[in-house]
Amino acid sequence: MLQNYTETLVREVLGEYKSKESVCECEKCENDIVAMVLNNMPPKYFLSDASEGEKISYVLNKKLRFDALIQLTEAVKLACDKNHS
Repeated sequence: MLQNYTETLVREVLGEYKSKESVCECEKCENDIVAMVLNNMPPKYFLSDASEGEKISYVLNKKLRFDALIQLTEAVKLACDKNHS
C-alpha cells in the first residue's frame, strides 16, 4: 500500500500543535487543515526496499516539521474561520 509520508509527518505535527493550542476538533476542520498543508509541501513516497529507519528519519526531520508547523499555523486559522463562521 502506498503511503505519503509527508501526510504522516503533517498529522503528527498537527497532533502536537493541538496538544498545546486550542484547535477545533471536528473532522471537517482537521481534514481541511491537513489538505491545505499538504498542498504546500512536496509528497514523499518510499520504494518497497526502503528501510524503516529511512522512513522514520524523514518523519522526524526537524526542518520538514518546522515547515509543516508554519503551514499548520496559517491553515488552522483559515480552516476554522471558514468552517465555523
